[in-house]
Amino acid sequence: MNIERRIAERSSTRESVRIALGAYQLFGTMRNLSQQGCMVESPNAEVEVGDRCDVFLAPDYSVGGRIAWQLGDALGISFVHPVPESLVREFALDDWPQRAIMKRIGQGRG
Repeated sequence: MNIERRIAERSSTRESVRIALGAYQLFGTMRNLSQQGCMVESPNAEVEVGDRCDVFLAPDYSVGGRIAWQLGDALGISFVHPVPESLVREFALDDWPQRAIMKRIGQGRG
């Protein structure tokens, strides 16, 4: 029986992110993002379900969370507080040149 526990639509991404687990830092590729959480691929990540973490989505923006699950190199992270929908939409932009334009005019992050 497959029970879907997500409460929000996830947007596909391919962004590099940094995750801090106390003094331990890891880097990975965020594969999807919603207001409530994300999935990150990070080879050789040494984490445990329930670990607290901070996910750095932009140089000046991080969000606290907990490791919800791990399957191989994939980590599910549940955020403590929702991230803004506008940030989720920006990460989901399929038009990468348009994202660069938004950043230059100040509508995008970082």
